[in-house]
Amino acid sequence: MLVFSTKLPLKQEVSQEICLQLFIDWIIQSEHYPIANISYNVSSHEDYHIEEGKISFSISHYKDDKIELSACRLENNETNAVWINDCIFLQEKGTKTLLIQLNCNRLDFSTKLPLIHKPYIVRKFIEGGFCRDDATILVTDSPIEVNDHNLDICARIMRGEINYTMPVVYVSCDYWGSTAISAAYLARQLSGVAHVFVETNHEVALKLRETTGGKNAHNKYIGVYFPRSEFCEKFCLDYFDDYKAMSRAVIDSVWRALINRIDSSVYNWNQIMTLQARQRMNKWKVTSLADKEELEKYMNSFDSENDELSSKIRDLNEQNANLRAQLDAMRLAIQAGKEDSGFYKMGNEHDLYPGEHTELLYSILSQVQAKYETNSRAFAIIQSLVNANKPIGECSRILEGLKTVLYNGGRLNASSKSMLKDLGFAIEEDGGTHYKLTFHEPRYMFTVSKTPSDHREGKNLYSDICKILDVTKKIL
Repeated sequence: MLVFSTKLPLKQEVSQEICLQLFIDWIIQSEHYPIANISYNVSSHEDYHIEEGKISFSISHYKDDKIELSACRLENNETNAVWINDCIFLQEKGTKTLLIQLNCNRLDFSTKLPLIHKPYIVRKFIEGGFCRDDATILVTDSPIEVNDHNLDICARIMRGEINYTMPVVYVSCDYWGSTAISAAYLARQLSGVAHVFVETNHEVALKLRETTGGKNAHNKYIGVYFPRSEFCEKFCLDYFDDYKAMSRAVIDSVWRALINRIDSSVYNWNQIMTLQARQRMNKWKVTSLADKEELEKYMNSFDSENDELSSKIRDLNEQNANLRAQLDAMRLAIQAGKEDSGFYKMGNEHDLYPGEHTELLYSILSQVQAKYETNSRAFAIIQSLVNANKPIGECSRILEGLKTVLYNGGRLNASSKSMLKDLGFAIEEDGGTHYKLTFHEPRYMFTVSKTPSDHREGKNLYSDICKILDVTKKIL
């Protein structure tokens, strides 16, 4: 079973000989593997195999007019599991990349996998400076701070406009520059697997919201963005036991995405064996027409079987992704009874600010509870839910701040504009007589006169905004 996969972009000067030597050095220098000596000439392009106890190491090559492959396979036979680590150098259309894949196959009947660690060889390539930029993104083990110089790159990532290869993890901050989890920790854990960007001030989020149409993760959310897609998987600390659980969930999400990527099934050790076999069969062609026809039939049958196996691999990968999604859903359902965990499914609407969903459900349940008899089961369940899911009061804070600004006649000055931005509003001056106030997303836009003619105008606007944004208002 494939448990880890990544694809590193390599600098043009990095040759397959350099990669092979790094693979060999990694193995003979490791205290975990008993192979002390590997006698192999990295320039020979010959296949190679050695075994020492429960460890085996192999090298294989393939080259045609389109691609060049050099692969190393390290197999470790433990008591209850077989670990297979493949490192594949790929040169295709002049571009060099490194594929690193880890498989774990259990020998017992346990349904639980052993603890999975990122192969150390990934770190060797990152720290050795062998990786080129991924599109325009630096491949590093440190978080990339978001500023005016790379703001456009972040916006294009969020709009799905950059053809990079590794996922992007975006760590946003709150109004005071605080993040939910450590970006430095994520960057170390995901080095060679994903890029980590981190905000250090909230002004960045306001700018990105305007340029991405609200597609940016913000207010301490973590967003995982994927190449050539606007899709973003978002994580909020409110739905995890602690920051450690949230960090693990982000890392697991990236790993799952890379495992399901198509090149993890196309370019692997078995595929290289298949390509080698076909290349040998082409060399076996003889001049006899009858022999050629017979060989072509065999090769066509071989290709058909290989295509069928590739299709099965894709289907199994999809099934694996679906099962993992179901497992995640079941885990959330199991956690529903735990303190500080959610008791509902988020759906397609994400929080515009931390705890928005919880505040809405808390308000509704608190009001509905009075409709039940105090000794009823429904009353007891609702009491348990509201006790376990206390709101953090962000909605009240936003509305109180908004009231302070708009009850002052509705006229906006530099101070009130700054306060509105801190509350989550973007302010747009259209050149006319009004300002446009947008709360996080374009569908929540309001207008206010630059020169209010009536002292009640600010209060009326406040009332209109509350009708749309107040998730704690009385409904019964």
